Amino acid sequence: MKSILTLALALSVGICAAQTQKSGNYHLDQNYKVAAKGIIKLTSSDAKVFITGSDRTDVNVKIDREVEIKGFYSGTDEFSVDIDESGGNLTIRDRQNTAHFGIVGTYNERYTIKIQAPKGVSLVINGDDGDYLIESIDGMLDVDLDDGDLEITNCNGDDFRFNLDDGDVKMDKAKGSLEFDGDDSNIDIRNAAFTKINANIDDGDFFVETSLSDNGDYFIDAQDGKIMFTVISGGGRFDVRHDDGSVRADATFSEVEDSEDRSRYTLANGNARIDIRADDANVRLAKR
Repeated sequence: MKSILTLALALSVGICAAQTQKSGNYHLDQNYKVAAKGIIKLTSSDAKVFITGSDRTDVNVKIDREVEIKGFYSGTDEFSVDIDESGGNLTIRDRQNTAHFGIVGTYNERYTIKIQAPKGVSLVINGDDGDYLIESIDGMLDVDLDDGDLEITNCNGDDFRFNLDDGDVKMDKAKGSLEFDGDDSNIDIRNAAFTKINANIDDGDFFVETSLSDNGDYFIDAQDGKIMFTVISGGGRFDVRHDDGSVRADATFSEVEDSEDRSRYTLANGNARIDIRADDANVRLAKR
């Protein structure tokens, strides 16, 4: 009985003695050099990231991370950021070592990264569990996210590469080349002018509005979900191979073949080639 009472008292004292703990807090507001068309490489986890391009000639990096834990716990919360400016490029990498044990009442983390950069730079991003807003960046965008969402506005580059696992992409316009590899991910692009698309989607929706380049090459391979391909201008040959999914096309498309596993259409005023492979995905072709 004595040991039980002692343990109960120890727990009671421990919980009563527990106070709000703040650790892992980090603040940075610093300018760095980068070439007008250099590369910014960012590796981060669990952050809300805002990257904006402008006419400035350097990069401002503002990082704020605050952690508040209420409860009885033990463990570590180590956080640091490595920044390297060399060769006209800028590399930013956060390092985290977080492990908590015990009874935790609440855990709140507020972590934001704000980057102001020259609009001509390119971005290489590797993120885990974060949301990213990119605006007015005109270089190449190469983004690899695990469980993160990406929103892109007013970016005038011509090379876009996205690799997402359980996340979404939204763009208001784009041009040039698009490479997309998504697992349980959705992509929605409006008012684009792509000359090339290479997209592989496993269990996600692929919605794109684009003009067609006369010699453009467009390939989409989808397992599940929906494909909505809307043509703004131009035309070409559409070859859709399908299994259990359905295929529909607007009246502006001329049907060439409609069989159990293949549907082919043509759209006047162009010679683009559009190949779509759909397993259980539903396909809709439209002309705006």
